[in-house]
Amino acid sequence: MRRLLSELALELAQGECIALMGDSGCGKTTLLNLIAGLEPMQQGKIQVAGFSFNGASEAQLSKLRKQHLGIIFQQFNLLSSLTVRDNIEFSARLANRFDANLCLRLATELGIKPLFDRLPATLSGGEMQRVAIARALAARPKLLLADEPTGDLDDNNSIKVVTQLLRLANFQQVGLLLVTHSKRVARRMDKIYRLSEGKLTLLTDESD
Repeated sequence: MRRLLSELALELAQGECIALMGDSGCGKTTLLNLIAGLEPMQQGKIQVAGFSFNGASEAQLSKLRKQHLGIIFQQFNLLSSLTVRDNIEFSARLANRFDANLCLRLATELGIKPLFDRLPATLSGGEMQRVAIARALAARPKLLLADEPTGDLDDNNSIKVVTQLLRLANFQQVGLLLVTHSKRVARRMDKIYRLSEGKLTLLTDESD
């Protein structure tokens, strides 16, 4: 059996934004899923906000995710039967951190307040992306995991969305780990790591 990830060491400080790059199939999404406790880890240690995911039960992992993690999935995973407003509020209510003013601020900053009463099926890809970002941040997580959040956008719109995401993450002092194929997007982050052959390498301007 091929070992997908090995000898990885990654620390992310509060408010720090890190880009994760690498070829398709190298394990970027797997790494995010491991950090989120969505896939079992065979060895090693993962801690978020001082809480260890190792050996935690499914119920404990679910609670840790609700309290400490925000996740922006590649396919957005919006709830089709809920309006934009309800989608944004969903994770915050689950975590008992619902703040109407914060939800309104996020929606206004991301330009989706006029869409509050619409259903996801009526939205464009870019609009769904912004709703997913607002939903993740509304719960005030300690760590935000974003899997190709601008993958369906052109370069200019990608930068606009990432600029909004970084501004909001900075405002909330959220740690951000963002998977991207775009060097232009990656350069907006504090650090860039490349995942290759199961190992992480910190890139510099010279090696990028």
